[in-house]
Amino acid sequence: MSNYEIMILVNPQSTEEEVKSLLLTVLPEDTKFERLERTELAYPIKKLSRATYYLVSTKAAPELMSELTRKLNIDKRILRSLIINLDSEKGLKPSKAKRNHRRPVNRDNKKPFVRPNKEQKTNDEVKSERKPRAKKPVDAE
Repeated sequence: MSNYEIMILVNPQSTEEEVKSLLLTVLPEDTKFERLERTELAYPIKKLSRATYYLVSTKAAPELMSELTRKLNIDKRILRSLIINLDSEKGLKPSKAKRNHRRPVNRDNKKPFVRPNKEQKTNDEVKSERKPRAKKPVDAE
């Protein structure tokens, strides 16, 4: 049995009890059911510009989720649905703490070793050492 989170967009004229009864025909009784809000949609779905959001959290078998998906697709009151398996979803498990990679502390108060710089040439010196480019003769036709 896996943990699932289900987001449902429902026709705003349908009641909470109708949606709850539809879900509880498939899902177990210990399902958490939360009505989120009634909101304006970004674009019309089935000629509706408003919808009610419901969030459902449950622990169920994958066979029940396929049956729930089938029932949600058949019902005309359900505009959209999204089912997420929280156990297989990446990014939800806490990541391992990043280890602190710091330089070791100098306990004897000694200066750290610094490599001596070789004589570095300035940009002007480097440019003067370059060979001048040979100009190509232009053929006059």
